[in-house]
Amino acid sequence: MLKTTLTWILTILLALFFIYAGYKKLTGNEVTAQHFREWGYGLWLLHFIGCLELIGALLLLFPATATSGALLLCLIMTGASYTLLSHEVWKTFAITFICLVLLLFAGYLRWNQSWILWVFKLQ
Repeated sequence: MLKTTLTWILTILLALFFIYAGYKKLTGNEVTAQHFREWGYGLWLLHFIGCLELIGALLLLFPATATSGALLLCLIMTGASYTLLSHEVWKTFAITFICLVLLLFAGYLRWNQSWILWVFKLQ
């Protein structure tokens, strides 16, 4: 019971975080857009990443797709980590890295409910 409750709390917090992050990117938040321009990325990438973050957040909310959502968001966080490290943005990198670890943990917690196990009959 406690594990289930903590899993849902972690899942909801991560989903809310990525819904917020995706929303900021899709609505063209000026600070976020400026960072993308400074790093040499096109604004199309800002919107693409925002869409992927929203999709990943929604996937997190369903136990059967939570692992897939976590993996999608892990890929995004890996790219974000690379960008932040290469531009020496340490404070934001720490947040990104913590999100990456929490996403891996959330994906692990939901693995036994994943659609992947059902499709490939791995249970």
